[in-house]
Order: sequence, then structure tokens, then C-alpha cells
Amino acid sequence: MSPADLSAPAAADTPAQPGKHVLWLGFPSYGHIKASLGVVEELLRRGHRVTYVIADRFAAAVGTTGARVVSYASTFPETITGNETATAMLLAFLEESFAPLEATLAAVAADPPQLVVHDVLASDTATAVSRLYRTPTVRVYAGFGTNEHVPQNGTEADPAHTPVDPDDPRLRDLAAALTARVEAAGVAALFADGRTGGDEPAVSLSFVVREFQTKGETFGDDYLFAGPCLRAVDFAGAWEPPPGDPPVLLVSLGTSANRHPGFFRRCAEAFTGTPWHIVMTLGRDADPAELGTLPPNVEVRSWLPHLTVLGHAAAFVCQGGTGSLMEAFHQGVPVVVVPQQQDQWATARQVVDLGLGRSISPGDLDAETLRTAVEAIADDAGMRHRVRELSRRVRTAPGATAAADRLEAVMADRAAALS
Repeated sequence: MSPADLSAPAAADTPAQPGKHVLWLGFPSYGHIKASLGVVEELLRRGHRVTYVIADRFAAAVGTTGARVVSYASTFPETITGNETATAMLLAFLEESFAPLEATLAAVAADPPQLVVHDVLASDTATAVSRLYRTPTVRVYAGFGTNEHVPQNGTEADPAHTPVDPDDPRLRDLAAALTARVEAAGVAALFADGRTGGDEPAVSLSFVVREFQTKGETFGDDYLFAGPCLRAVDFAGAWEPPPGDPPVLLVSLGTSANRHPGFFRRCAEAFTGTPWHIVMTLGRDADPAELGTLPPNVEVRSWLPHLTVLGHAAAFVCQGGTGSLMEAFHQGVPVVVVPQQQDQWATARQVVDLGLGRSISPGDLDAETLRTAVEAIADDAGMRHRVRELSRRVRTAPGATAAADRLEAVMADRAAALS
């Protein structure tokens, strides 16, 4: 049986229900999800229906948009240490790509979507739905887009890491398990061509600006670099700097690689006895007691909206996640990147190449090196000018409105083809 034989009737417009039905498949990482929610809200504002499929632990965050949330159990690790082998990460990504399969098929059976939008790391379940209902797909990137000039995550494999072992028996076992899974779900014929990783999208959407994208000039109109698509809630929350107008430094390792109390202790040590006021966000599950006694100019929070602090900050020390960087550049703040994961080495390199900040390898991080880097970017007039220029680009990026326009155009083209 071919995929065409298995395909259900193409999902048509349903006049009895408002708007079009958009299925959105997310990936269980806070940065990936947060980047998408502004577009989801814009689609809902226009009267469309959005079903957002996401891991259980992020269901509440997505639910704030008003979208219909379909959750599933995910085994993808909540924290990435950076020490995982390439084979272990491939196994995790492959398993996660099929993890929402059954929940998604059940969710759309009575109301097939007119469009499938999926995170680049959530491609295989999207493939099943789009082939089953002959629905176009849109691929979204929380960070750098990918083409023939830019590999996935904007970076080549790290030569210092052992590559994927194709003979690892765990890969064979997972392939057998996934084959059994799609057969049990009744969609094995949809994967008869043996391809995984998603079909060619109608358009790709990236949540960085083209000016920051690696080799951005090599991407055509099939990519929309929408920028960060910030929501009103991203600017919520009250925070004020202490009296005396000290220079403010925000320090964060984001949400998926923040279990490094030694990093935060070194940051506190670097600015002990200086005029700087340090704001550290450790992550919601971190224990501030692990940092020990801190100097009075260091303020520790589990979390708070970074945009609020960045509005007062002279510098930002971060892991180099694109969400964190887009927020910093939106507020016109230069950065020191201390990359924790492979894709963050690519963003760190781009920060340095564009003259927007500095980068420090985690192995080279000590108090003096960090303090020197922070003071250098804060005092660099040329760098501040470049960051302000990029800030203007970020603030005037196409945003959620243009992203929703492109998604509507894809749906309109499909409706015309079916008429």
C-alpha cells in the first residue's frame, strides 16, 4: 500500500466552525515553545482554531494563549549537560519526534487541519498528519534556519565529540520499536518511502532576524525571518534597579542547561566589591542555597522576565540561546556568551563575528576573564552602536503579524488548489 492509498480525504474548510484549523507541533524546550506563542496568539486573534501538541510539562504555558492543547508524555531530557554522546542525543530526538503520534492522530480525526506547523525537531508526527490529510506543512526554527549552506543548528558537528555510531544496537532497537509503533497506529504506509525528518515545507519560519542569521543572504523567500515575536506578557513583571544607578549585569543560563552552580558562583566572585549590581536567574528548579553566601551586590532569582531587567542592563552574560539573544538585542544590550550546548557555539561565533559581544569557553571561564569581558563590552562605544543598530532591526522585524500572513497565504493556496 502506498501513502496515497492510505490518505484520508483532504481536509476541507468547515463553514460550521470559525476560521481554519491549524495543527501546531511543538518541541519540549522552553525556548522553542516561547518563540512560537506570539504567532499562535495572532492566529487565534484572527479567528482561526489552533491545536497545539506539546509535552505534558509545557501544557500550562501553551494554554495561556487560548489554543486547544493536546499533551503527551515525553521522555526527552529536561536538562542537557553538554556531555551527552551524539548517539544518545540522536536516540532522544528520534524518539521524541514520534512521541506525540497517537495523541495527535486522535486529536485531529474529527477535525482535520488545513495546515500543519511543526518545530524542525518535531517532524515525523507532522509527516504522518500532513500525508494522511494531504495538508501542507510549515517548518519553524527557534534559532538559525537551515539550507545547503547552513547545517542544522547553524553549526557543523563538533570534531572533538565522537560522532554517531551507526552500529550502536540501541539505534536498531529504536528503529524496530518505531516501526511497530507506526504499524500499531495504522500509518505505517505513510512512511513506506523510508524517509524521516519531515517533508519539504511550503514555507519555513525562523524566530531570529535575517541580520543575525548565519549566512542570511543565502536564504530566499521560502524563509521568513520573523524575529522574536514577543508577547505583551514577556514585558510583564516589576523590577527596578537599586538606588544609586549602578551598572546592571544580568546573568542566566536559560532553561535547559542551567544546572551549573559553579558557573553562578564564579560570576558572583567576579563582581564582588565592584560597583556592578548583578541579577542572576538560576532556573525554576534551582536551589539558591547551592551558591553559598553571596556578596550584597548580587541578587538571585529563580526567574523573572528578562526583558524587564535588560531594559536597565549594561551587559548580559548568557548561554547563547537565540531567544535570550533576541531579547538582549531588542533592548540594545551587548552580551558575553558562555555556550553550554552545540548550537550555542554557533550563536556565540555569530555574536563575535558581528561585533555584538564576546564569547568565553566554559573551560576558560574564571572571575578575572569574565569581569574583563563584561567591562570591555560595556565600555565599547562601537559595539554599543552595532547593538543599537541591530535593536532597530529586531524591533521592526516582520513579527507575528507577517508570520500569520504567510500561514494564511499557504492555507489560501491550498484551498484554491482544492477548489
